[in-house]
Amino acid sequence: MTRATDLHAATLALLETIPGITVYDGDVPDKPPAFNNGKVKPYAVLWPTPGSFPEAEAGTLCDTDSGELRWGCRVTVASGDTNWTLEAAEDVRQKLSRAQPLPASGVLREPEGYEPTIQKDPDVKPVRWFTPLIFYTMSA
Repeated sequence: MTRATDLHAATLALLETIPGITVYDGDVPDKPPAFNNGKVKPYAVLWPTPGSFPEAEAGTLCDTDSGELRWGCRVTVASGDTNWTLEAAEDVRQKLSRAQPLPASGVLREPEGYEPTIQKDPDVKPVRWFTPLIFYTMSA
């Protein structure tokens, strides 16, 4: 059975191959790297999730658990400029969408109809804009 920790590590490794984006694992330093003008450089944060074991729908032929892990990963993309955040989010999407983190996992997909927006984070200095991305996969 594929473990959430293995999917997390494999997805983190995929993210770390994106040039120009600093990747963090579940935490962001108080002062992330910035350019000389003070604007924060693009970064992505992979948030750990344990996944879930969906039950078979009641009334189906077997009506038993499939044993598959539904694992979702949340990635926050941020920077000190809205355009940089858009570009970094596109890079993350290109890297993760339809990627297969492990041989025993399915491909990563975004939830149908999910359209994240760029938002200003009012609680941090220097100012930055962020967008939350969501991907999921099924794994045996």
